[in-house]
Amino acid sequence: MLKQPLVVEQKVVIAGREYWLRCPMKEQAELQEAARLLNTKIAQVRQGAGHLSMEQSIVLAALSLGQQLVTQQNPAADETKQRLAKLLGVLESHTAGH
Repeated sequence: MLKQPLVVEQKVVIAGREYWLRCPMKEQAELQEAARLLNTKIAQVRQGAGHLSMEQSIVLAALSLGQQLVTQQNPAADETKQRLAKLLGVLESHTAGH
């Protein structure tokens, strides 16, 4: 009997580009869900700030998801949340002029 591999190559599509990533076989669904969440957030950023480049949109989307994760993991981390919100504001104001 053949053993199934513990790690597999998994394709994800982020902002229309394909990426092949190695991940544990049991985490394939989670990887696809993470890609779906990131694509949804990128679309929201682009809808709200269409003047941003795709790279800037991806960075802002990733920062936004990171902020949500930090808040969910540690709701008492107000300082971190405030610092991330300030960073997002700085990035948005900086890219608004470009």
